Amino acid sequence: MSALLAALRISRRSIIRAKARSALIIVMIGLPVLAVTAVLTFSATENLRPEERLTMDLGAADAKLTDTGAAGPIRQDATGYDWRPRKDGGSPRSRAEILALAGPGSRIIPMNSGSAEYWTGTAYGFAQVLEVDLRDPMAGAMFPLVRGGYPQAADEVVVTDSMEPAVGSTLRYTRDDVPKRVVGTVVSQPGNRRRAIIGLPGSLNPGSGVTDAERSWLLDAPAPVTWTETRRFNQAGVTVLSRAVLENPPPVGGGPDQAVEEPGTRSTITRSGVLAAVSGVTLAVLEVVLLAGPAFAVGLRRRRRELALITAQGGSARHLRLVVLADGLTLGLAAAVLGAALGIAVARGIVAWAGIWPAGGLGAFEIPFGQIVLVAALAVVSGVAAAVVPAVQAARADAVAALAGRRVEARDRTGWPLLGLVLLAAGAGAMVYGVRSTDAVVLFGAVLGLLGLVMVTPWLIRRIGGLAGGFPLPLRLAVRDASRNRGRTAPAVVAVLAAAAAFSTVAVGVASSERASEEYYRPAYPTGTTAIHGDDVTEESWKEIRQIVDRTLPGVPLVETYRPIDAKGRTVDFRARDGKCSRCMTSTGPLNEIPVGGPDLLRLLLGRTDRAAEAALAEGKAVVFNPKAIRDGRLRLRTWTRGSDQEKEQVLTVPAVLVTVPGPFNVRGVLPVAAITRAGFIPKLSHLLVDPAVASLTPEQEQRLSGPVRAVTPNVAVETERGVRRNRADRVTGIMWVMAGLASLVVLGGTLTASGLAAADARPDLDTLSAVGARPLTRRLVAAGQATVVAGFGVPLGLLAGLVPGLALASQVSLRRDAEREIALNGVPFEKLGVILSVPWQTLLVVGIGLPLLAALIAMASARTRVTPTRRLG
Repeated sequence: MSALLAALRISRRSIIRAKARSALIIVMIGLPVLAVTAVLTFSATENLRPEERLTMDLGAADAKLTDTGAAGPIRQDATGYDWRPRKDGGSPRSRAEILALAGPGSRIIPMNSGSAEYWTGTAYGFAQVLEVDLRDPMAGAMFPLVRGGYPQAADEVVVTDSMEPAVGSTLRYTRDDVPKRVVGTVVSQPGNRRRAIIGLPGSLNPGSGVTDAERSWLLDAPAPVTWTETRRFNQAGVTVLSRAVLENPPPVGGGPDQAVEEPGTRSTITRSGVLAAVSGVTLAVLEVVLLAGPAFAVGLRRRRRELALITAQGGSARHLRLVVLADGLTLGLAAAVLGAALGIAVARGIVAWAGIWPAGGLGAFEIPFGQIVLVAALAVVSGVAAAVVPAVQAARADAVAALAGRRVEARDRTGWPLLGLVLLAAGAGAMVYGVRSTDAVVLFGAVLGLLGLVMVTPWLIRRIGGLAGGFPLPLRLAVRDASRNRGRTAPAVVAVLAAAAAFSTVAVGVASSERASEEYYRPAYPTGTTAIHGDDVTEESWKEIRQIVDRTLPGVPLVETYRPIDAKGRTVDFRARDGKCSRCMTSTGPLNEIPVGGPDLLRLLLGRTDRAAEAALAEGKAVVFNPKAIRDGRLRLRTWTRGSDQEKEQVLTVPAVLVTVPGPFNVRGVLPVAAITRAGFIPKLSHLLVDPAVASLTPEQEQRLSGPVRAVTPNVAVETERGVRRNRADRVTGIMWVMAGLASLVVLGGTLTASGLAAADARPDLDTLSAVGARPLTRRLVAAGQATVVAGFGVPLGLLAGLVPGLALASQVSLRRDAEREIALNGVPFEKLGVILSVPWQTLLVVGIGLPLLAALIAMASARTRVTPTRRLG
């Protein structure tokens, strides 16, 4: 222990003397700690636990009782949100029955909840709906007032402050446009009550206008509602959210007096999850070790005289190792503490800006100390691990040579190339196997491959020393210096290699995903078609939009398409009813699966005039592009009404004719207007299309048209079909730039650290060159050469190494997409495209050449040219 304390004192003094180097190591280790701590702290604050939501869910009540409608006894979890068995057949409990269950001295008030539609001014939107008397002290704290007052009558409501209606305005409630006067605004709650309409009990009709209605009561009991009381309510089919139970939760298990376990509360630990976690931690620690290791080696070179003095005074090799490891422990601990503290401070600042409920949408500031301690411990381990190799080198150093000022030649091994090759082969095999398995196996294979490269790289660096004979002098000196000092060069090269490999992996994955999107893409309309479309747009708005289009595109005819709606204005969708064609009428585009229109729409979709098909459409027959959808000359469609809770299947049968279209297409056919009116539906205008054969809009013209149209209503979009790249190119480019930036930071950090170490070691040689007439430019060129060796060797090799996991992950995604996608197009099932791969060679070439050049320029600009005479002895 005394040796450790002495080593820590020596380490502390050394850190104070070498402030710049120490700060560099602390930043390398502490930045990941800062980022992870900030994310963990903000996430813990944002995710509200049930006990943190007590005021939002209960107000000042002791408990909330919810009628499940179950016929017999139930069991619930501690919150009452999950209960079983879920059996129907019971009858709703009356207020008197609930009050009788609550017992003498209790008081209850009803609180019913669900969701419903309301008119936003341009369309119908959904909001949570609550029936509760907020004037009661039991409920008022759930929704504090912002302005106005609470409802006093059945035609009055309050809305949350995240909604549009202002105090004093009239709210059109549900599709029946029931008028409700907005008398106040209340504070929004996080989660599904962010947009809420609240009225008095019985005023919002939960049984008709609200879906998924829940009948509850807030309970003011003479004594706390314990778990025993909760189980008594459960016997009557009533769940309980109790303040007392959440403050003292029951045990979870299968016993009759234990709580049902909430879904997702028990972590499901799988082998893949463990493998991914171990691989991720290993990668993080290894990258920190590779980046900080050369910085510790810099300190070792500059402290060799101090360490030699310790040896001369009786210090053993163990003592020297302990001194260097104490550096790693001290700096790792400092980085962990500073990173964690700054991460908490960053999260606290974000929480203060966002606000804590009721002033904002977050919960009380919460610090997950357990998780942060684990992250900090990982940082300390990384610091100690980064100092291991320098500690071993310090124990082997020649004390006499160090005291005499001679160059200390550390015994550099050539690594373990054979074991490294074995690990590389095992990693490649794991990644190939991971293509048919999981992402975790691919990640594990990447870790094995990186460990193999760590072992092989010193051997490779030694081999490049023999190639330096024909290089210019500065580069020849740099290459031979790197070959002689593999102990400090190899970690920097592998760190640079790992960063470049990560970029290459992501680049291949993004490029392959982009190419797969292109292969799978099917246009919503014929290429070049401009569509003006939207849901819940009134006839008055469509009239204004027509006038705008006529002014912008004078004389251009517009093709109309319709959506069927029911008598309440709800949109009706169609699906093929035939089991052999269960998905052949499905579309993923904004145009309906089988739109309703006339001959002009048919001509637009076909790209030609088909007199027979137009005649059939005029006769009320459907024109279908998929032969599997027609049976016995008829098209059978299952109708589904959006927002309807009816489960009865309705079938629409329409006479149909088949027309062949070239190539796969998103639209499956055209229904005549007469077919839907005969079925009792109402045609509602949904699209105005501009035929590209008549007018093809440029992006500028589309923008000029979109502005005035969206000024009428924001529920209308104007878009021109130009293919998949129009929407994705900017996002893909942005991802590439972000990854390139992160990779550049790691590459430049590792390269410049290794260059600084090389410059410190080569200072006597450079001074000798200056003494015999070398210009300052020569010293700068040598520094540039040292950076070029590290980055020029690590970046290209890393980019090539990253192709393997990148291609493996992209292959896995392609195979998974093929297995999941079963869409039939034009009567032919969607072809399985197999493995879709794409390597962005141009991007990789730019990074592979540009990063080493940038590192060389920075090293050359920051190189020291001042000559320091060196005294040599012996």
